Amino acid sequence: MKEDSEPTLSPSERMAVEYTQKLIKQRGGLSLEYSLDYWRFSTKAELREPVEADERFLQGIKDAIIKEHKEHGEVEVPVYFLPGPGKWNEELAAKLIADAKQGDADADQVLRETAAECLERGELPPKPLVDYAATYLRAAASSRKKARQQPNSSKQLHKTKYRDWILALTVHDVARHFNLDRTRNRATTERHCGCSIVARATKLSEKTVQNAWHDYERVASQRKAYVRQAMVSVVTADGAQKHFMVRFPRVGSAETMSRPSNRKAERAKRNRLRRKHRPR
Repeated sequence: MKEDSEPTLSPSERMAVEYTQKLIKQRGGLSLEYSLDYWRFSTKAELREPVEADERFLQGIKDAIIKEHKEHGEVEVPVYFLPGPGKWNEELAAKLIADAKQGDADADQVLRETAAECLERGELPPKPLVDYAATYLRAAASSRKKARQQPNSSKQLHKTKYRDWILALTVHDVARHFNLDRTRNRATTERHCGCSIVARATKLSEKTVQNAWHDYERVASQRKAYVRQAMVSVVTADGAQKHFMVRFPRVGSAETMSRPSNRKAERAKRNRLRRKHRPR
């Protein structure tokens, strides 16, 4: 599909591109650095709320907002996370413990950080997490070093899945906000859609964004796609204040990241339907 050139964007479509760029920045961007930070944050939030957000993770979001308001001089951006239900996700904890024991350094870090945050609040983690943390603390220095040196193939996996997951969520949000179709076909190539706007905003190919959308479209439009909300305040040097809500995507959940739809099977199904309805 040939993509339109920049001058063909209407004023409303330019607004949609700017909205998309802002939305992705508020969610931490698409880079590996933020994907891992975001994955840890989301997974800890699913294990048990409240969760302490990593400063590097938050700072990236704050920097994007500060840059947007730089014409007002010095800007402060406090972020307040809304409280959650505070219940332990025993199924996710068991999965993370199993992954960590198999050498997944990211799962290990999430478990240790979660245990540390509980202890800092004066709370006792659930017994499986206590047992895991105790085992880690008893381990000899050489054993810990050996564990850290194990290859961690999950990083590249998180990077790709995280990017596609954020792309799919953004397609849904942009299409809903600007009343656009999610995708376009041969009959609608002259009109922009959620995928084409996100592609323009991220400088990715429309095909890449479409594939991401088709992988996660079944969950991207549901409430369970988001795990946390935060109140973000923008306080300028002249004392003016602006407040808005930011929804934080769910990344670590088995209901989203680890179970994308079968792209090959979905594509074959769409092709069968097109052939079935093709005029003869």
